[in-house]
Amino acid sequence: MPHRYNGRDENDIPNTDNEETMLISGTSEYPGAKRTDLPPLKRVNRRAQQQVKSPSSSQAPPQFPHSEEPPAFPQQQLPPQFPHSFAPPPPQRPDYNENNYYDYDQQPPQNYNGGYYPPPSAPAAAPPAQTQQKKVNNKPVQQEEHEKKRKKKHHKSPLRKITGKIIRLILVLLLLVFGVYSCTSVCLIRKINHEPSENRNHYADSIGRSHVRNVLVIGTDGRTADERGRSDSMILVSLNSSTNEIIMTSFMRDCYVEIPDNGWDKLNHAYAYGGADLLMDTIEYNFDVRIDDYVSVDFVSFVSVVDAVGGIDIEVSDAEAEQINIILISEVNGIMGDDPNDDLLSGGRKLHLNGKQALSYSRIRNVGNNDFERTERQRRVMSLIIAKLKTFRPSIFKNLASDVIPDVTTNMTGMNMYLLSLRVPFAIGYKTKQLQIPAEGTYSGMDTDAGNVLQIDMAENQRIIDKEVFSGS
Repeated sequence: MPHRYNGRDENDIPNTDNEETMLISGTSEYPGAKRTDLPPLKRVNRRAQQQVKSPSSSQAPPQFPHSEEPPAFPQQQLPPQFPHSFAPPPPQRPDYNENNYYDYDQQPPQNYNGGYYPPPSAPAAAPPAQTQQKKVNNKPVQQEEHEKKRKKKHHKSPLRKITGKIIRLILVLLLLVFGVYSCTSVCLIRKINHEPSENRNHYADSIGRSHVRNVLVIGTDGRTADERGRSDSMILVSLNSSTNEIIMTSFMRDCYVEIPDNGWDKLNHAYAYGGADLLMDTIEYNFDVRIDDYVSVDFVSFVSVVDAVGGIDIEVSDAEAEQINIILISEVNGIMGDDPNDDLLSGGRKLHLNGKQALSYSRIRNVGNNDFERTERQRRVMSLIIAKLKTFRPSIFKNLASDVIPDVTTNMTGMNMYLLSLRVPFAIGYKTKQLQIPAEGTYSGMDTDAGNVLQIDMAENQRIIDKEVFSGS
C-alpha cells in the first residue's frame, strides 16, 4: 500500500505516547508530504517535571517549632489576588444588616454571588427570657421527662389545697383576734391611774422564782379617792406558770409584824404609814416573799367591779344576811349616795348579790371566827369575780372600761401591764387555790400596845408560802 507511513515504507518514528507535542505557530495546515522546512519537534516530558517538583514519599515531613501556646492566627487576612482583565474595585466595609449576610447558627446561606466578605461580628447577646427558653429547649429529653414526673409528683391534691386554705384562714383570724385584743388592752391600760414606786427596798430574793408573778391586790377602807385610809384586805395573787395555778394568799390584817423604820405594829397599819410601797416592803421583810407590783381599789372601785361582771351568786346564812343589812344601812349606802334602806336582804339562802351587797358581805367580822372567816369571804368573792372575767363577755369589758378602770391605781408601767395582759388568756384554764397567812396552828393571840394582835411563827409561814406559791411542776 503506497504511503502507508506518510510516504515511507517503514515506520522509523519513535513512540511518543508518553510525550506531548506542541505545534509551532505559523503553520496553517498539515501537508500530506514531508516538509523539510519545519523546525524539529520539541519534546516536553511534563510527568517527569511533576515528579521532580513533588517531594518523594520517603522524604521526611517538615519540622515546625513547637510551642505550648496556641498558634496566633491573623485577625484579618487579605483576600487572594486573581488575575483580572480590569482593576478590581477598592474594598468596602459591608453592611451586615442586608439580606446578603447571614448567621450560620440561624439560617443557611442566601443570595451568595461570589467574592470575599469578612466574617460577621459576634451576634448580640439574647435577652434573658430567650436565653432561658433556649436552654430549656436544649435540655435532653430524659431531663424533661424527669421534670414532668417531679411536677406531677408534687402536684397538690384538692384535699391538701383545702387544708392549706383553712390553715391560712385560721392564721388570719388569730392575727385579727390578737390585734383586737391588743388594741383593747392598750385602751384599758391608758385609763388606769399610774403611781410609780419611788424608793423600794426588796428584802426577798427572786432568783429561781421567775415562773411566778406576784401582784398584791389592796382593798382600802378609804371612802373617797383622795383618802388613803388603811388596807382593809391584802390578797397576794400569784400566777404560777409551772403548775398552771392562780394562788390567792390572804394576809390577816392583825398580824403582828415589824414595819421597816416604824417598829412592830399591825400589818394593815403599814399602808397608813407609807402607802402601798411600805406595805409591800413589810410583807417581803417578814414573810420572805417577793412582790412585783400592786393594784389598789377602794370601796367605790370594788362595788364597780362586782357590778361590771353582773354580780355574784353566793350562799348566805341568815346571820350573814343580817350583818349585810347592818353594814348597808350604816356606811355602804351612804358612801354610794343611796338611801340607807336600799338593797336590803330578807334572809339567808343562795342569793345573787350586787356590788354594794358583795362589799358588805366582804366586811362582815362579827359572824364566825372573826377576821379569819372575813378573809375567807374576801377570797371567795374574788374567786367568783375571776370566774366571771374568764367568760370574756363584751359587756363585762365595756363596763370595766367605763366604770372600774378609772378608779384603779397601780405602780405597773404600761409595758408591764400589756405583757401581763398577754398572759391573761393563758390563765383562763389555770386552777384557783386559796391560802391564808398565818396558817392554822402557826399563831396565837396577844395583847400589845397596838391592841389585840396575832403573834405568828414566821419561819413556818415562810415555809408554807414557799411550798404552796413557788412550787414547781
